[in-house]
Amino acid sequence: MMGPLTAAAAVDRWLFWRVNRVWTSPSLDALMPVVTDLHKLAWFRLGVAPAVLGLWLWRGGRRALQVLILAAIAVGAGDVLAYRVVKPLVKRPRPEYSIVGMALRAPVGGRYGFPSNHAVNTAAAAAVLSVAYPGGAFAFAGAAALIGYSRVYVGAHYPGDVLAGWALGAGLGWPWALLMLGRGGSGAGAGRRKRRG
Repeated sequence: MMGPLTAAAAVDRWLFWRVNRVWTSPSLDALMPVVTDLHKLAWFRLGVAPAVLGLWLWRGGRRALQVLILAAIAVGAGDVLAYRVVKPLVKRPRPEYSIVGMALRAPVGGRYGFPSNHAVNTAAAAAVLSVAYPGGAFAFAGAAALIGYSRVYVGAHYPGDVLAGWALGAGLGWPWALLMLGRGGSGAGAGRRKRRG
């Protein structure tokens, strides 16, 4: 009889195989590598991202800058914790080192994959943005989910790596944003201004 950890690992490998080798199509084969490494593409990094960021800061002013800084801190802390602490501690090899016949559709960095840094970073950013802009929470979570799914599809991670990354990123970003912005996302400073008015 399998123990719970052995059973969870078996389910993880089964689900990886389904996403990576069965639930596939030529369109997804072309799309998912772009989604997974969008931040590395010159047209996005040098064109789209600066334009969107500039528009956001221009329209949102100081509050947008505050949210950006809080998100950057959450993402940075999660990235360092996942890459420098958890991955060397757990030492779980990526699928390419343990599953014969899997498809690697995008470059990967390093031998170990638990947790997924992509998932940590996007979940941390999504958590902060969701607290700051509750109306966009579904879109922020959806973007993080799409990127996480792409990591499994391209063969970079097991689903469990992504789930752990989401948990770690959200676990850092959500309380950090609540602490700094408050439950309504307006921040303590805004609350003081309302009381004065």
